[in-house]
Amino acid sequence: MSDVITIASFTEPLEAEMARLRLQSAGIETFLSGENARILEPGLGPLQLQVASEDEADARAILADPGTDLETEPVADAGTEAPESK
Repeated sequence: MSDVITIASFTEPLEAEMARLRLQSAGIETFLSGENARILEPGLGPLQLQVASEDEADARAILADPGTDLETEPVADAGTEAPESK
């Protein structure tokens, strides 16, 4: 089994869960340390997002990428077709 690396700490559970879901959707297995303790005692310190050491670089790159800004991306209207090029 490989070593586990903490790549981020969160005070807000929702932020931690969003980061975890981003990594999981990319196929990176994650562990959120402190998750169960916070259920029993809210405010009990930061949640630590952890991954296997071999996934560290990919996980950090994914979390550092802000993603696409959906408000500035052109979106095709579902009811219209794109004009054909000649």
